[in-house]
Amino acid sequence: MDFIRLGSGASVSATGVLVFAIALSVVWNGAVSLYDVALVGIALVVGLTLVAAGAALVVLDALRTDHVLRVAGWNALGVVVLGIVLALVSASPSVSLPPVVVADVLGVSAVAHVLIGVNDVRRIRVGELARERQKLAVLNRIVRHNLRNDAQVLLGNAEALLGELDDDRHRGMADSIAGKATSLASMNEKLGKFQAAIEHDSSDERAVDLDDLIESVVEELRESFPEATIETDVPAGLAVEADDKLGDALSEAIENAILHGGGEVRVGATRHGGDVDITVTDEGPGIPEHELSSIAADAEITQLDHGTGVGLWVVRTVVDAYDGTLTFDTEGGTTMTIRLTAG
Repeated sequence: MDFIRLGSGASVSATGVLVFAIALSVVWNGAVSLYDVALVGIALVVGLTLVAAGAALVVLDALRTDHVLRVAGWNALGVVVLGIVLALVSASPSVSLPPVVVADVLGVSAVAHVLIGVNDVRRIRVGELARERQKLAVLNRIVRHNLRNDAQVLLGNAEALLGELDDDRHRGMADSIAGKATSLASMNEKLGKFQAAIEHDSSDERAVDLDDLIESVVEELRESFPEATIETDVPAGLAVEADDKLGDALSEAIENAILHGGGEVRVGATRHGGDVDITVTDEGPGIPEHELSSIAADAEITQLDHGTGVGLWVVRTVVDAYDGTLTFDTEGGTTMTIRLTAG
């Protein structure tokens, strides 16, 4: 049990209990005026709010223990400072503060300081995330650089061996090495797309014409997969709010359908009110369940296939960056639907 977390949350709740108790004591002693009733009502609401806030600080996993302690510290600061001020004011013979007024002022101050603490924690967390993001960006560049170089070396050596070897056994081994090198190069490209999606800037978004974009993506994939059949049905003039990274997402989505669907893929787009649905359909056995679960965050990321799983994550990350939705229908093949805001 995390006693620091528990104690921090309890201190905030205790402030609420104190405010609540003072309000109840006023009721118990007989609040007769409308003014008293209003003040008691405020104190009861504020007290319950602080009790709930203290409980939330304990149970919310989004906050670390040091964050909870920081919020509790802000609450204590508000109570202590204002308590001293109220005590000094009350010490004056000419001033008489009703208990319910003290409870209201103390409670409102505590709530305000809890909110200040939450914002303080949020500011700290934003800074931490920015530093972590920078580290990941550096790591990504290093990994991609090494991956690209290693893939080029492997592919070059494998092709050299294929040109010199005569026996089928060793040529098969060299061909396998060349295939793995090509796979590594493809992985490097997908990582680049993934990093670009993470670094999305909403200010780059504009109205993107789907007809031209999808036709361009499909033409490139037809060259890479000449055996595949890709049909498109996109109305002219249909646009969505996006940027250049949408092309990466569509390329990965269609390539994934080609690999899993036996080479026959249909790409379409339809408008529904203020949204546009982009569909990629294949008639194959469907995407493996563990990959769909991983994309839906229902399973461990380690279950991702090294190729298609990363591609699907590129699609999801790009769609999330546009505040869109990504859904799958796996009956009779697979239909991937990307819903974006119409442009």
